Amino acid sequence: MTENVTQFLPILFMLVLAAFVIFIVFFLSGHFNRTKRIEEKLDRALKEIAEKKEK
Repeated sequence: MTENVTQFLPILFMLVLAAFVIFIVFFLSGHFNRTKRIEEKLDRALKEIAEKKEK
C-alpha cells in the first residue's frame, strides 16, 4: 500500500500545483478585467468633463 502512495505523490503534487496555477491565472485575469472597466469609466468621465468645458 505504501508503495502505491509514494508512486502517486508526485502526480498528486503536480495536479495540485496545476490547479493552483490555473486558479491564480483566473483570479488575475478577473482582476485585470475589473481595472480595465474602471479605466474605461474614467476615460468616459474625463471626455464628458472635457466636452462640458468646451461648451
